Amino acid sequence: MKIFIICKDVIKTDIFHCGAILSSALFISCQNSTVKQENPNIIIIYADDLGYGDLSIYGGDIPSPNIQRIADAGIRFTDFYVSAPISTASRYSLMTGRYPERSVHQLTGALMPGNPGHIDKTEKILPQYLKQFGYRTGIIGKWHLGNNKPEYFPCHYGFDKFVGHTHGCIDFFTHVYGSLGHDWYEDCQPLHEEGYTTELIADHAIKFLSEKKQDPFFLYLPFNAPHYGKSDPDNMPDHTIVLQKGTTQQGINYANTLQAPQKYLDKFTHIEDVYRRYYSAMVSCLDDNIGKILNYLEENHKMENTIIWFISDNGGYSETNFKHSSNGVLRGEKASLTEGGIRIPSVVCWKGVIKPKQVISQPAINIDILPTLLAIVDPSYNEYSGSFDGVSLIPDLTEGKKRQRDLFWKYNKQKAFRRGDWKIYNDELYNLSTDISEQQNLALEKPELYQELNDAWIKMEKSCLSDK
Repeated sequence: MKIFIICKDVIKTDIFHCGAILSSALFISCQNSTVKQENPNIIIIYADDLGYGDLSIYGGDIPSPNIQRIADAGIRFTDFYVSAPISTASRYSLMTGRYPERSVHQLTGALMPGNPGHIDKTEKILPQYLKQFGYRTGIIGKWHLGNNKPEYFPCHYGFDKFVGHTHGCIDFFTHVYGSLGHDWYEDCQPLHEEGYTTELIADHAIKFLSEKKQDPFFLYLPFNAPHYGKSDPDNMPDHTIVLQKGTTQQGINYANTLQAPQKYLDKFTHIEDVYRRYYSAMVSCLDDNIGKILNYLEENHKMENTIIWFISDNGGYSETNFKHSSNGVLRGEKASLTEGGIRIPSVVCWKGVIKPKQVISQPAINIDILPTLLAIVDPSYNEYSGSFDGVSLIPDLTEGKKRQRDLFWKYNKQKAFRRGDWKIYNDELYNLSTDISEQQNLALEKPELYQELNDAWIKMEKSCLSDK
């Protein structure tokens, strides 16, 4: 059982950086007494291009009973964001707790083959922090944070174990990136194995969890589902439907494809739209394999001290690519700073600490995850918390605290900023509490408010630029 330890001297500190208040992992000194608690295991499940309106848990039409299990055991966020509407930038922020505009090598978009972008060795990321506290660390799935040189692979960034791919997407069955060839690795060496990647990721995850090594563990599970596959047009597997074919980029031929095992396609024969049918099958397979991992944890009595956080890396394709995804009532899609590109499904549980069946509307963002986890495991967190753009969500997770949040976005020529219920998008202003779909632009009615938020955006942009 985790406990809260509140010291007389700590109560006076900033509650939003109260890593010393909650501890399941540390030694905390309180009036010359010392209490030791066990570090929690940590699993982050990062879905790929999953829309806000896809899952049944968010009112969508794709059954998601296993993701629902996580939410029922803890919290479902209604206003959770990512720092960017695109893969690499979103993942950079998850790993660093910082906006992608601060990245040394301009990780503000999606890395493509041949791009030299990567996390700089001076940039410390989540597994490197956790290893200081005795964690064994693993990444199983999609990296997409640099592969132009072998030293940019995750094995060199604090991960003890890596199984997965390094590009933004691959063929789910053959594990190639178009005609570029094989992109599936184990411990940074090519791995040739048969299987559908969603199922392989879950199987390797369970293998990692079952290793007879001392806990705690940190397992990062960036599934490549339900992002489209990147198939070789000259070697198209069965159970594949093409979104875009005959495309060549930097001499690489590829087809963007939706792919699913037949047993999952059979579950959705009632869906007439073939693209939505394939996509629904991919999401259902993802949910089932998350269920396999949850079952393993329960059967082996590991749920009692494990934080499980499920999140998508950005919004889905609800307007292009045959509209195979759904962002529900949200405007826009992946690559947009409207809500459909950056507001995503997110659920988290921690048995014995987070109360079950909560729904939280407090705005939060993926840059908060690293600070939150460090505030849990590191008693000296306050000493360096200012190096992150994110904040600890402990008050949100355990006490339902409300706070004023400023959230900043910049992507290509778009800008966005949220403060409270108000959001600017380029030259537009919206009240998200009454207009979640961003249909009523109030910029002309409230010019002073628009200017206030725009000035705050400019200030944050300057801060990011000065950090280079």
